[in-house]
Amino acid sequence: MSQIDYRRNALRILFILVKGSRPAPGEAVDGFDYVFRGETKVQALDFWVRYPDYLADELISLYERTGLVEHLTAAEQIFANEEPDLRRVPMLRLYFGAYEPLDTVLGYLKSRGLILPRSRPMETGKDEHDFLVSEKARELIRQMVSKVQELAWYDQRVDLVLKVADGRGGYALKKRQHEQKEYHDAAHGDLIPTTAERVRRRLADLLGRGG
Repeated sequence: MSQIDYRRNALRILFILVKGSRPAPGEAVDGFDYVFRGETKVQALDFWVRYPDYLADELISLYERTGLVEHLTAAEQIFANEEPDLRRVPMLRLYFGAYEPLDTVLGYLKSRGLILPRSRPMETGKDEHDFLVSEKARELIRQMVSKVQELAWYDQRVDLVLKVADGRGGYALKKRQHEQKEYHDAAHGDLIPTTAERVRRRLADLLGRGG
């Protein structure tokens, strides 16, 4: 991974962890007062940030279920801004779906006092990975967004992804993402393919531009 990709990935994951975290009741650790629960959820949310075409497809489905035009408008805006071409960051299909090792990114964020990873035993006998988030991390996000206009995209995109996720946990989000044929059928170890053309046609049909 190049240095540029490394920093970009750390930045994207930081936005997800900060904006998706909540106060950590009874779990106070000096300087870390918020918690994001579940690495599976991080991976699922990261996928929708990295694949605007899949996110647009989900927004269209939301529009069809709810009738809320804001979802259709958001999907239309993704294609108007050419995000499936300009913003897509390919992700491997591994194990249970889209996956990318987070060790290096989390080590980078931990070394700067922004995130504190920890394991939490589950009733299943397996450990769940949570991430404590510091006030320093939240303040850093606020400062970056206010000073660097380009970073507003991450701020707004993670907000949109969290809205689409609607509080669902990592396994529920993965299950939903597997309902996309292109995602589910991707071979283990291959990059998950784009759905841009299919979703573009679906959007055009809804908007009456299908020809």
